[in-house]
Amino acid sequence: MRKSSIYLPEELKQSLARVATGTGRSEADLIRHAIERFITVAMPTAPPASAGTAISSPRPALIGVGVGPGDPGLLTGRARATLLAADRVFVITTDPRSVGRAEMVVRAATPAALLERLPFAIASDPASRERSLRAVADAVEAALAAAELVAVALLGDPCQWSIFPELAAIVRAERPGVPILAEPGITSYQAAASDAVVPLGRPGAAIVVLGDVAELAERLSATDDAVILYKATTDGATLKVLAAEHDRDGTLVAELSGLPGQRIVALGDAADGPISYLATVIFPGRRRVGIDTSR
Repeated sequence: MRKSSIYLPEELKQSLARVATGTGRSEADLIRHAIERFITVAMPTAPPASAGTAISSPRPALIGVGVGPGDPGLLTGRARATLLAADRVFVITTDPRSVGRAEMVVRAATPAALLERLPFAIASDPASRERSLRAVADAVEAALAAAELVAVALLGDPCQWSIFPELAAIVRAERPGVPILAEPGITSYQAAASDAVVPLGRPGAAIVVLGDVAELAERLSATDDAVILYKATTDGATLKVLAAEHDRDGTLVAELSGLPGQRIVALGDAADGPISYLATVIFPGRRRVGIDTSR
């Protein structure tokens, strides 16, 4: 007899064995994970589950979960419920040897979730990036083949500046019957704008979000709209010149959004050196003459 399942009904033992074989995990590990998840949900200190946040998803299914910029408190109720309900939670990381920001949020918000890191080469050449994406898709599809509810946790929102849309397209093409969903998340620029009380949108205006500093000068000169530089590599000196040339007073730099070391400063007070990849730069929109902004 299997010691881990000796007290279970025979039918449940057989089901447990099939899941263990399909997932490559031991029966004991599956039992431990189920108990941990039950205890976490039942803990008095855990936020109560409401009918509006209950997750009822078929298996297999793939769900992209936005975990916000870093503060577990910014995780939505539905996102948290999804992470708790998932059989497996993949976290995308640039370095599989270290705990990334998305993983930090998941561990803090849902400590019982079964996590697995998936490395992805963000700044690689197109061929390396394609191989990296393929490896992520293979891992996800292996879990789906085992009839699991798979969650992929990503910083910010899963449909904004993340690999989830590309991953979903691969899974949809290769497994057309698998349901694919996304739980929205708060982006770092939304969190930073709220903390600084900076308007991102006004009547008659738009918000432009860029990931490449090469496009920044053209956008700043072509529009009065708010312009966000998001997940881009640049330096403070370059941004100061652009802000001055295009009359963008009030530009802000936000680093470590949602984390204990969060820092939001005026661009003029930022250092001239490199700005971290996950920093957010907000160029507020210029007020247009004749546009009623009082609404």
